[in-house]
Amino acid sequence: MNKENFEFGRYMTTYSDSRWADSEEIKNAHTTTQIDIENEICPGAGIPITGDGRTVYVDSTDTHTMIFGSTGSKKTRLFGMPLINMFAMAGESFIATDPKGELYKKTSGLVTANGYKTIVLDFRNLHKSDCWNPLMIPYELYHHGDREEAVSMLNDFITSLAESQKQSTKDRYWIDMACSQAIAHLLFFIETSTQDEANIFSFVNFCASKSDPFGVEEISECIADGSIASINYKNILANKEAPVTFGNVSSTLASLLNIFVIRKTLGQMLSQNTFNIRDLGKSKTAVYIIVPDEKSTMHFLVTTFIKQTYETLIDEAQKHEGNSLPVRLNFVLDEFGNIPKIADMSSMISAARSRNMRFFLMAQGMKQLVSKYGEDAHTIKGNCDNWIFLTSREFDLLEEISKLCGNTFNIGYDGSIEMRPLISVSELQRLSKERGEVLILHGRNYPFVTELPDIDEYKFKSYPSVPPPNTELPKVTLFKADKVINDIKNNKRAIPFSVEVYGKECFYKDAYNLPEAGGLKSGWQ
Repeated sequence: MNKENFEFGRYMTTYSDSRWADSEEIKNAHTTTQIDIENEICPGAGIPITGDGRTVYVDSTDTHTMIFGSTGSKKTRLFGMPLINMFAMAGESFIATDPKGELYKKTSGLVTANGYKTIVLDFRNLHKSDCWNPLMIPYELYHHGDREEAVSMLNDFITSLAESQKQSTKDRYWIDMACSQAIAHLLFFIETSTQDEANIFSFVNFCASKSDPFGVEEISECIADGSIASINYKNILANKEAPVTFGNVSSTLASLLNIFVIRKTLGQMLSQNTFNIRDLGKSKTAVYIIVPDEKSTMHFLVTTFIKQTYETLIDEAQKHEGNSLPVRLNFVLDEFGNIPKIADMSSMISAARSRNMRFFLMAQGMKQLVSKYGEDAHTIKGNCDNWIFLTSREFDLLEEISKLCGNTFNIGYDGSIEMRPLISVSELQRLSKERGEVLILHGRNYPFVTELPDIDEYKFKSYPSVPPPNTELPKVTLFKADKVINDIKNNKRAIPFSVEVYGKECFYKDAYNLPEAGGLKSGWQ
């Protein structure tokens, strides 16, 4: 250890183990970049640390950020909107959840003026939205040989779809069984459908026609035994002699998919792509996800989109020098604690930095995260070097932040020394919303309390909001399940999953030459 550190007392025991950082300290930190807001471009973008709306100091490094603030604490106006405008000035791509559509209205003008491809996924107004088919990337991966990744994405989709129902019931058996049937159907669907047929609306129609005992058995008998789909179908068929049990599974599956039935336009909107996810890391692209915050029925689509985008761009990053995206992608996730759990989020946030991706996570408190992610919540917050605190009544969070800020001391009139927190739980609750007061734990710097400007105090160039897309919802091509099954039985197409099980395509007339483990119906010629 450096001798000078001891001589100057850096590692000596003192009465105070912490102090407040001052403004100049933060401005001169190697992790901050000065941004002149009135310039047309800026050298970087990131979370505002301090500034007056004309000159702002931001963390433009690859650091992730956690923002804690209860409802109405101005998370969007102090951070969300300035962040997106600075991304636009720096030429960085972003995906932003926008529950009320405020981000789009306030920032789309500047974003568009800076030459961005702008994508709007509006689950409030589906006729003013771009289209996104969540099955297309898994379909392409599956049919280009990357089947494990495709199956993983499909499983994530079904898991996210079922998450809200799992949280509302203690009896998860029926949901787990419905998910097994959904995965089996989805694998058969992806394996045998054409690219035009591979869409949500078509899949829901297929499930409705083939989820009774006869339909499940009919499919099960014409696929290769030993495949993932076959195993799932066998689990479902184990209950075929118990009609009440089978009926409960089928009705639970129907309930999971009901969102696409009662909102036909949603199924249409999710039946084609008007953009390519892979472009987000190649050229500057803005994605606004407008999703109702007053009800959670469509929050699973946000989770699915984020996870699918991340995994797709991780793969794209491997194709570029340094295994890093050419254009940085930022995830600005408002209401992060309210959307369904993102599978592998703790691993995602760990691996993102080296791929030129950053996360800005906005949550009302730690209890939200722990209820969603369990112990992984601590890994997620631990990988965020920036913590921003606005306000909260959550005692555990207040106590944790108080302890992270460290201790100082008071000297009494009699010369006595009393240790005290640098900022107490009580003081944390009195940060001024009107003045934009926030507490920032920024990297390895001392704690810092600053007053941040409201979005209306920034000197960004003003542009009118851009009208959202006026999309004509597509006509949907339906999957012809009965024709596929008949073609398999008549040897007009290969047995589904035979490549998965045997390493080659097989037909029923070849069943006699296959190992008994194949389990194919030897009576079919």
